[in-house]
Amino acid sequence: MSAICENAMADIIQAIFVTPGLAFARLGGSSTPQCAYDWVDTRAPRVDGETTIAPTWTLAVQPDGSLQPFMPDSIAFRDGDLIRPVAPFYELWARVGNPGSPPTAWRDVPLTPTLLQANGLALVALQMKVTARNLKAARRAGNAQLAFGTFPPLMLNANDNSRVPILGVSPSTAPTPMIPTGRNIPLGSVQFLRSRPQPANEIWSSAVNVETIRFRYTSGTGLFYGPPEAARAVPQNGRPAPAVRPENAFLDPNAGWRGTSTSRLVEPGDTYDVINQRSTRDPNAPSPGFGPSLGVVDDTCEVHFEVSLQRGAALQTLTAKAVAFVGPPDFAPDRRPFLSAADELNDRDGDARARNAAVDDADLDRWVADLFQRVYETVSLLNVDSYRRSRATALPPEKLQPRDIDAAARNNPTQAMGGRDALRNPLYRLAAPTTDDPLPLSEHARMRHRAMSDLQNLIELVSLDANRIKTVVRPPFEIESFESADSTSMRMPPFMRQSNALPLSLASWQYELLLRWVERTATQTAALRQVAAEAIGRPQPRVLSPAAAARRASVLARIEAAAAVR
Repeated sequence: MSAICENAMADIIQAIFVTPGLAFARLGGSSTPQCAYDWVDTRAPRVDGETTIAPTWTLAVQPDGSLQPFMPDSIAFRDGDLIRPVAPFYELWARVGNPGSPPTAWRDVPLTPTLLQANGLALVALQMKVTARNLKAARRAGNAQLAFGTFPPLMLNANDNSRVPILGVSPSTAPTPMIPTGRNIPLGSVQFLRSRPQPANEIWSSAVNVETIRFRYTSGTGLFYGPPEAARAVPQNGRPAPAVRPENAFLDPNAGWRGTSTSRLVEPGDTYDVINQRSTRDPNAPSPGFGPSLGVVDDTCEVHFEVSLQRGAALQTLTAKAVAFVGPPDFAPDRRPFLSAADELNDRDGDARARNAAVDDADLDRWVADLFQRVYETVSLLNVDSYRRSRATALPPEKLQPRDIDAAARNNPTQAMGGRDALRNPLYRLAAPTTDDPLPLSEHARMRHRAMSDLQNLIELVSLDANRIKTVVRPPFEIESFESADSTSMRMPPFMRQSNALPLSLASWQYELLLRWVERTATQTAALRQVAAEAIGRPQPRVLSPAAAARRASVLARIEAAAAVR
């Protein structure tokens, strides 16, 4: 037992909490969950990025519900054709302190059976309510009765270590249940894990505490469900294959989801199956996503966990909450999106501006460096050439430069990111696609963003043109008069749209922080240029940033290793 737990024995449990408070589960059809891994920066020269994943301690659930930590040799994402689901573990922790002590004096310790026993409690006193919901059809049709999930919530006890399925059903109040009585849509499972004494001599003992009380949520398998007609192919209406498997075509078509027109409620409109899709034989047929719904749903969901510790009639019941969001598999696990979950939450924080004002210069530098590293990781995944072909807008005359800087080598020079786009840097001429270089725009984007993922290069960019970043980066939610949901300019990020089909942009608080960094950097570099102009003697050599120095060292080490082999 750890020293912190021994010291906690004289204290009482004042509060409990779950960590992580929010986790992302991912769908997968394999019965083996995804092993754990860390995102790491390789600092190695790669044409497609400088980030990767590395195995870390993984918890294998045994038949009795106990855990056995192990270190994977490698990371596998599939078992044959079946993708492994991401099934997060949640740990229960306690805040302990002397009776009557203020919260500032409490300490955080793992919640264990030993700690419960020291407080006169048994595992049966620890319970959990599980509420799962899929609200897609309900939101898109404006009909709350089309929700499905746990009606009523599941109730679990910590002394029961069996795996409990989460079965989605329609609300009992639905006049015509979308999921017929006696049927369900599996939304995964949840399990309290069995704690065991912490060994002191295992290789993983310092990294994993198996005495901590945990529960695990495992997502669904990633299947679609619909009414009987969804199991039939209708090639003439643009549905060459069935939308759902025959065994999953049991939803009631009269419940209100099948046949609902959602074109005014959901953007982009191509995120759901419709009855009549565009037919290649009939150009006047409705476009995909703009017609009556076929009535298909999936097994994604949002799951809320509420843990309660019953401390007897004389004491208050302690509660803690956590959430799981279930989404599709991550097909780029070694790349981070430039808008992280933390960014999205910060954007909804009313105190974002006050928090921005509290960011000091050192933290601001680190934040900007991380943002542009994320941007590069995102760009390294994209086929920018394809995005431009399908989504580049025609530019009005005031957005064009007089000459084609690509010298007519590329098509549509007056479209966004073409040779006459005024936002283009005239120093970079792009060639036409060739057999050896079929995606010149994608390669150029990776080259430029890889350079800008280094803070020193960003500082140099600002020193050369203080307005460049402000000109190129799109302000939050800005749509220019010549843009639409389907065609946009090359303002960063180019040709990408957010969930409401509008041009994708940074969050407001991110944009404000970025401009603050640009203004500060422009002022500093201008002052340095003035000092340099007044100085006598040779200019000092440029100092490499830590990231650039690490990459340089990695390249030299690789060259030396290759020379030693020869």
